[in-house]
Amino acid sequence: MQHKDREQFRAEIERLAEGIAGLPVTEAHRALLRQRLDDLLDEFLLESQPIVATQATIVLADIRGFTALTESLPTETVITLLNRYFTTLACVVQHRGGVIDKFMGDAVMALFGVPEHRPDDLLRAIACAVEMQLALAELNLEAEACGEPRLFAGVAVNTGPVMAGSFGSRQYSEYTVIGDTVNVVARMEPFSLRGQVLLSESTLEGAKEHLRIGGTNQVRVKGKTKPLTLYELRAMIHPQRLVVPQVEARRSPRVQVDFPVVLQRVAAKRVLSESLAGRARDLGYHGMLVDLPMQLPPCTDLTVSLLPGPPEDPIANLDAKVVRVTARQDRFATSLQFTSIDTPAHGRIKDYVDLLLWGP
Repeated sequence: MQHKDREQFRAEIERLAEGIAGLPVTEAHRALLRQRLDDLLDEFLLESQPIVATQATIVLADIRGFTALTESLPTETVITLLNRYFTTLACVVQHRGGVIDKFMGDAVMALFGVPEHRPDDLLRAIACAVEMQLALAELNLEAEACGEPRLFAGVAVNTGPVMAGSFGSRQYSEYTVIGDTVNVVARMEPFSLRGQVLLSESTLEGAKEHLRIGGTNQVRVKGKTKPLTLYELRAMIHPQRLVVPQVEARRSPRVQVDFPVVLQRVAAKRVLSESLAGRARDLGYHGMLVDLPMQLPPCTDLTVSLLPGPPEDPIANLDAKVVRVTARQDRFATSLQFTSIDTPAHGRIKDYVDLLLWGP
């Protein structure tokens, strides 16, 4: 409830009091009533809480591919899907004793540890993140049975110091948290794939004996001079067992791109002189989609040069293999898998993907 809502609420109570009494309420009565109502509202609502420095765990969930979904569906359908998604995740947060901080577009931000601190805040937050994915998996089974679109989300969890309390003015205020911990979880979230839960180093450190971790990913994000290490959560094994459903086969984020590429075939470990020009359409850490004027057979070995910037600064000498080809009119959408990993060129690819996700 925001301040303008309080004013309306108090006015309605005054009218109700007049109706019950059958007589007009005097200004003195109104002043006493307003003071009492303000005290009660401050006691039960979060909008008038003092700002304090404390520790919190933040869970941030965001739908993957939602923009494309909104472009392909009627507005009424999008609203129905979004409300169902918000309701589902809000129930999970409530079940685990968290607080919904806000809905941001198609994202849900939940808090654990504020405004009330509990010894198991961290474990409840991690359990919440897993149960979000489990709840969405269940929701998608129902949607599939009804012929409706499925929704997939990525989830990020971070733990650390925050400033928590009511921020704003008399005209508008809200209870929320601010600080680097919030900024970091916002930068973690785009790296989470469909169905995935990513944990920060601080979150993992506080609960690692309770968890089973999969892969790790070092990423560069806006505002940080050092890379962040992100950990994929596979399961919580204590105090109860909760397994993250496996949804996404990809191993990295993908970003849409549009820049030239030059391919050369490799035969008998020799790079052939003939080159083939195309355009990159999407890019990840381990592969890319290229639009080509001719069809290449699957399993063709290639060396690739990417030109995402000035022509004099290509990302060159990337070894790749054709995975599959799809004909699109007179062009061929060609999926490539990089076969040279952990090379300087591959490191530049990874940095470029991270840069597109969050900017310099």
